[in-house]
Amino acid sequence: MDEILARVLAQLEPDGLDGEGQSWQQRKSVQTRIAILEAAIDCLGTHGYGRTTTQLIAEMAGISRGAMLHHYATKLDLIAGVADYTMYKRMEVFIHGVQSLPEAERVDRVSGLEIYWRSLLTREFRAYLELMIASRTDPELAQIFLPKARRYNHAELTEVVRAFPEWAANPDGYALAMDYCQASMQGLMLNADIWRPQARGPILRAFVAQTLAMLRTGALSPGA
Repeated sequence: MDEILARVLAQLEPDGLDGEGQSWQQRKSVQTRIAILEAAIDCLGTHGYGRTTTQLIAEMAGISRGAMLHHYATKLDLIAGVADYTMYKRMEVFIHGVQSLPEAERVDRVSGLEIYWRSLLTREFRAYLELMIASRTDPELAQIFLPKARRYNHAELTEVVRAFPEWAANPDGYALAMDYCQASMQGLMLNADIWRPQARGPILRAFVAQTLAMLRTGALSPGA
């Protein structure tokens, strides 16, 4: 599983954030970049994309705007870094979570679904979602965000499957299961504040888990 984690994360690792083996100044630069990205995540989650500015991010990161512009010259440069960073962090948490599951939990109880659900409740996903929604009406943002999101989705379909060997003999079923899981869980997350009572969420997640198990075993097939 460690090999799977390394392989997936290598595809998604953001540029300029690996300070290992470098000089003290280079490591300090990496730390500053991470502080900026973390502040940007908080800004997006709290203020939304439209009201997130480089000045506000610099203030939240505790650095001067000039220092921030040294690392990210424009807001779009920074947003590109944020998109990469949020996707990397989400994948890291998800794969680590799946790795910690006993086989029976992963296979019989489809517990990977709950790990995925928890990943949607993170500040990283909140920022990702804000960028995804904003990209629908902002062509410049869409040009940056969509290729990165598609690369992330490709890694989910082609690499994350290695963390679920029970799907190895059914790659088409796995792809359908991933699409269904994402559409259902992200839809649930978007409606969490609207749906009452909150018990509807666990019921839906249990239903999705049952559906995924049926897809894996062949008890349910597309078009059936």
